[in-house]
Amino acid sequence: MALITFAQIEEEDPYFLDVDKWPDWQTQFGNSHPLKLEIGFGMGSFLIEMSAQEPRSNFIGMDFYHKGIRKLMTRIKKLQLENIRMAYGDVRFKVPLLFKDGELETVYINFPDPWPKKRHIKRRLIKPDFVKLIGQKLAPEGQIHLATDSESYAIEMLEYFNSEPLFQNQDPGSGFLESRVDLPKTKYEKNFINAGHKIYYLEYSRLASATPTT
Repeated sequence: MALITFAQIEEEDPYFLDVDKWPDWQTQFGNSHPLKLEIGFGMGSFLIEMSAQEPRSNFIGMDFYHKGIRKLMTRIKKLQLENIRMAYGDVRFKVPLLFKDGELETVYINFPDPWPKKRHIKRRLIKPDFVKLIGQKLAPEGQIHLATDSESYAIEMLEYFNSEPLFQNQDPGSGFLESRVDLPKTKYEKNFINAGHKIYYLEYSRLASATPTT
């Protein structure tokens, strides 16, 4: 039933994409503004704020959470935001299909599921292969911003990104930023901060040239 519903949505809503090939983003948006991807947008608050804050950037949200997709679609129409598109599906399979190498200027991954139980850790999104994939899709000097409240996941992220020669950590000390003032706070982020949780922020730049490890 859900598949039929999304097929209908795609036919009726030009901002929703359920495709398995490169959609020509310049044609989709009608301009050549920088492409910025949020992976796992939840209810879409971060994406909405970013699109309003940066009208000359094109934002793509990728998720498979049906309720969040529907809510975001409603808000996009209400706010008449034309620089957002939604891509449906599992990012591990869709990112290689929907983006050319070097096509993305920025990637945001805010509070990915930490899968806290030991037997589920293998389900975490951030793995070495995925880190390399994001590095390939980012333009030289492009950036990736990450946030999590899970200490163990934060340490894994730090290890994997620091080990990838395509990336340069933007914090020369611990590797974690204390805060980020230039990006809106997500709903989860506000809740975690109010509850007194420590948030781990990471920011990396894609090096203009790098020698991949073998």
